[in-house]
Amino acid sequence: MAEMSPGTALRQLKQAHATLKKARQALRMARENPAFGPKALDAGWDALLQAHRIMAETPRSAVDEEVMTQQLAVQRYATSLLVRLRRLLRKGEVGDDLDDDGDDE
Repeated sequence: MAEMSPGTALRQLKQAHATLKKARQALRMARENPAFGPKALDAGWDALLQAHRIMAETPRSAVDEEVMTQQLAVQRYATSLLVRLRRLLRKGEVGDDLDDDGDDE
């Protein structure tokens, strides 16, 4: 495996964050149209898998303070998405994003 730079790691983490945001938008669509729920659940789960894979594959040599900060943002966003996916699975609905603080670092 080729050596990864902090810049590459940061770009990958930002891409993972963007994918998580798209999955979150799919959950909002599922709230408006419950028939979209299963697809939103699949999209969200795939986004979580991708984000965790990217975070796990980041070598220590590519880690600096900026990469760690971005990783924290991705983890926090992934946790938030997971809570919403769990809610969707349990209740068949997404629910309002009342706890959405808009912090999209």
